[in-house]
Amino acid sequence: MGGFFYNLGRKVGPNLRKANWVFRSLTGSEADAIQAEYAVGHDLAKDYVQQAPMDDDPAVLHLLGDVGTRLAACVKQKERRFWFGAVQANEVNAFALPGGFVFVMRPLLELCRFDPDEVAFILGHEMGHVIKRHAIDRLLASSLIQGGAKHLPVGGPLRAPIIHMATALLNQGYSQDDELEADELGVKLASAAGFDPAAAVRLFNRLRTIPTEVLTLTPFLSSHPPIDVRIRRIERP
Repeated sequence: MGGFFYNLGRKVGPNLRKANWVFRSLTGSEADAIQAEYAVGHDLAKDYVQQAPMDDDPAVLHLLGDVGTRLAACVKQKERRFWFGAVQANEVNAFALPGGFVFVMRPLLELCRFDPDEVAFILGHEMGHVIKRHAIDRLLASSLIQGGAKHLPVGGPLRAPIIHMATALLNQGYSQDDELEADELGVKLASAAGFDPAAAVRLFNRLRTIPTEVLTLTPFLSSHPPIDVRIRRIERP
């Protein structure tokens, strides 16, 4: 995926050099920050959809749409919008772009056996990264964005292509604390939306059957905390 986003950055970088969303995220109201976050995520997602092998299976789209809508209805920040898409790829993976754009690779859905309860945890986990601002904070923490922002007035052009920050966001993985926080919020969202919160543990236990050499090469799993740690965290009272 790294090569794809590198090439994507070279292609669309000039279209994403407006810094207004950066400053609004840093200094505006919460509503301004959410709107700005959505704007940059929309640009990134739009170009990704144009180039990625999207999965147009009606059954898959219905599953993601139904589960995602129920989860989104339980988000306290009503200003937040979410969009869910499936990708035909070989990776067992999922990721969220700033602003609420969530992508799930079909092999991960197959691993979940298309079970709505398990899919709810996957989507809820990725939504957690958005709600807790893990995704946008990774972009804003970039030295390139900070360096460019220091020398620009509000609304001025940002000289470093923002899309390159998405490369780091998707390839470096979040901290283990971020992942555990997203796990907890994912379970809470799933439960609030009427899904079985125990589905997360079922999925984790199924992951134990994946050979170690495969597990370490799986983007969705390789940067995450150990399975036992994740289970203990979401099962604690």
